[in-house]
Amino acid sequence: MGVIAVQLEVMKDYAIKNKVPIVQQEAEDILINLVKQQNPQSILEIGTAIGYSTLVMAAHLPATSHITTIELNEERAEIARNFIQQAGAADRITLLCGDAGELLPQLSGSFDMVFIDAAKGQYPDYLAKIMDKLTKGACIVADNVFFRGMVINEAVDTPRRFRTIVKRLRGYLNTVTADPRFSTTLYKTEDGLAVSYFLEEKTDEAT
Repeated sequence: MGVIAVQLEVMKDYAIKNKVPIVQQEAEDILINLVKQQNPQSILEIGTAIGYSTLVMAAHLPATSHITTIELNEERAEIARNFIQQAGAADRITLLCGDAGELLPQLSGSFDMVFIDAAKGQYPDYLAKIMDKLTKGACIVADNVFFRGMVINEAVDTPRRFRTIVKRLRGYLNTVTADPRFSTTLYKTEDGLAVSYFLEEKTDEAT
C-alpha cells in the first residue's frame, strides 16, 4: 500500500499538469469506503484514464482481489499500464484497451463491484451489458451522474450538444432508482455519484 500511495501522489501531479480528469476527492473518499465495506474479490472498472481510480481501489483491496479495467484511449491506456507497473500492482489488475460497449459482452466471470466513469452518454448501455455479470449484492458506482448539474436541474436549458448525454444519464438514474432489482443512494459530490446495490442473483435463463 505504501508504494501505491506514493504512486498516487505522482499521478495526481501528472493529472494536474496534463489536464487529465481523475476522480475528485469527495467521490474518491466514498469509493474507498465502499471498497473497504464490500471487500470485493472482483472489480470491473469502465474508464481507466491514467489508472488513478484503479490504484485507489487496489490500495484498499486484499491481495486476492482482482480488478479488470477498460480504457478506450490507447495513449492513456499505456500511461495507466506504466503507472500500474510502477506501483507493483500489475499482477492484480487486467487492463483492456478498447470500446467498453464492445468488450463488456466478451467478459467472462462475474463482478462484486463495478465503477463506471467513462462516456456519460453510454451509462445505460454499460449497465445493460453488465447485468448478467453481477453477483448478488454487487455494488455499482457511477461517477459524474449529475453532469454539471444539468441532469438534476430540469429548469436549466441544456445546450444542444449535451442533450443526448443528459437524457441518457436521466435514463440511467431512473433505472437504478425505480427498478426493484436495485437499491440506490445518490451522493451530492462535486458532480454526483450514484451507488447502487444489485439485489437479484445472476441467472443464465433468458428473461
